[in-house]
Amino acid sequence: MSQERQQGKGGSADQKKPAPAKPAAPGAAAPRTATGSIPAQGQTGMDSKVVKPSEYSTDASMLTKTQKNQLGSQFADNSAERRRNSLLQTSMPSLKAAGPSDDDEATAVGMKFDGLQVPKALQGRDVWIAVQAPLQSREGKRSRDLYENVIKQFGVTVNPRYGEDAPGKVRGHIFVWDVSRAMNCEIPHFVGAKELTLAQTCDWLRHEGPMRGWKRCSGGDIIEAANSGRLVIALPREMRTKHLAVVTPQPMPEDMSPRLTGICLRRDLNVHPREMFGAKPVDCFFHE
Repeated sequence: MSQERQQGKGGSADQKKPAPAKPAAPGAAAPRTATGSIPAQGQTGMDSKVVKPSEYSTDASMLTKTQKNQLGSQFADNSAERRRNSLLQTSMPSLKAAGPSDDDEATAVGMKFDGLQVPKALQGRDVWIAVQAPLQSREGKRSRDLYENVIKQFGVTVNPRYGEDAPGKVRGHIFVWDVSRAMNCEIPHFVGAKELTLAQTCDWLRHEGPMRGWKRCSGGDIIEAANSGRLVIALPREMRTKHLAVVTPQPMPEDMSPRLTGICLRRDLNVHPREMFGAKPVDCFFHE
């Protein structure tokens, strides 16, 4: 009886023994380790798995510098800028190597405008669609004639785009925005998705502008900057008066006061600051 019990115990022990491993079938892939996509030692090149950038972990703390570069768009939060550009129907600026094509960029230098005939593309009143000026100027290619023509193409006195939104609600800041875009030194009408009012645009130029390449100028330097083809913006020195206008190229006046083009107290070309702003003292900023 004891012998049968011993045999019974032995039999149950034999049943608990694991079954021997079956040999791998010919051509089957070698077993992998617990390291995820890293193949087990001894695995041949045909069976090795190539780890693609899309298979990297998206945890920034787990990525190498190279992996972060490959997934750079996931780390740059430019969604607000993309939404703004989408609304304005403009594209994100693309980086390109400088070369001969940069020197051949069309600026439509041969185009001439009289300030009365306005291209249809510049007449839309919807400020959510940024107008693309056919004539543009950019740093390193400035000239007095080009600057004067850039201003005239917008036809500030006749263009329906610059008509009042309501009695007393002028669009001088929209005109300045359009000219600055054509001069490739934008005074923005939108910061992110926020639309700036006339007063906020004046404040932006005073406080944010100097950090964006805008420099103060006074006296004869104002006229010299405009005559060299640089964009010069004037606004009343009295900070409670919110107006903006463009300084136009001109002979040096005896009183050293610049002549202004814009929409403020009046919608006009080449007028004295007293006529445009109602005050003579002005602050001026120019951009290279």
